[in-house]
Amino acid sequence: MNIGITYNLKDDVSPGAILDNEFCEEFDTGGTIDALIHVFEKNGHNSVKLGSGIKIVDKIRSEKVDFVFNIAEGYSGRNRESGIPSILEMINVPYSGSDPLTLGMTLDKIVAKKIASQAGIPTPRYKVVKSIDELPSVENKLWYPLIVKPAWEGSSKGIYNSSRVSTNAELKESVGLLLGRYRNQPVLIEEYIEGREITVGVIGNARPQIIGTMEIMNKADFSEDFFYSLEVKRDWKNLVSYVSPPRLNPILERAIRHCAISAFKEFGCRDVARIDFRVSKHGRIFMLEVNPLPGLSPEYADLVIMAKKNGIQYNELVSAILNHALSRYEKSGSVAKTI
Repeated sequence: MNIGITYNLKDDVSPGAILDNEFCEEFDTGGTIDALIHVFEKNGHNSVKLGSGIKIVDKIRSEKVDFVFNIAEGYSGRNRESGIPSILEMINVPYSGSDPLTLGMTLDKIVAKKIASQAGIPTPRYKVVKSIDELPSVENKLWYPLIVKPAWEGSSKGIYNSSRVSTNAELKESVGLLLGRYRNQPVLIEEYIEGREITVGVIGNARPQIIGTMEIMNKADFSEDFFYSLEVKRDWKNLVSYVSPPRLNPILERAIRHCAISAFKEFGCRDVARIDFRVSKHGRIFMLEVNPLPGLSPEYADLVIMAKKNGIQYNELVSAILNHALSRYEKSGSVAKTI
């Protein structure tokens, strides 16, 4: 097959955007695209670099693309991850990964929390504010410590070491920072769950399977409470220890796995997703985020690290995602074809 790859690259943004040192955080490097191409070609497919944006339509036609492997994050707005899949559906081209609705619901943390709550999947208690003037509605309604996040971002954008707050003054400062940096976007304030950070990798469709669970820990002190801030992610080699499988009692691990599969199904994820949790000191499980567009960097992506620790090599992981995507179209009777 002729497989097109849709993506956003860090190197493709304008100099002005680079001045915002968080703008490119979700984007991929050329090395990731090259690694995907190597896997596809090893499996006998041709590869076409499509990039992102409306011009991909012309490229798909001119290059006679049969199928699209989508890892594009988009550029702006809470529906940015839905853009490329929407275009592909409009022109009737099959693609990997979740559909536009799932991508939109999961990127918006507020919507995701509401859906999870209705499905019986616990998430931390929270409030949403759009201005500093709304903070009195939060104070004395939630228990400190709290954590402050932008509502529509991924890759820990806007989540700093200072985002965990313990006083009204710290809360006001942290909310003010995000309202200034992420304009026209609500701020999510959650009760911070002191405990452990666990992420779960899921692949498949009708019968999704867990490929692994992994704990993200402080490399210097495993006993210290730890959360995945932007500063931590950027210095992951020095600050983070990845433990897979994590040291969990069997009952707790089964419960986490059940929550992960439930979230995968409830949000309508397809082919692959990574679901993040916090586990309190008392063993209570709280879902933080569903990521149906997990990073696939062969070096630093959590899903890839987890897979390798569970004996799944990069080629096997990417091939499995591709095969699950292709099988959806085969079962529906659709045939991959050029337009």
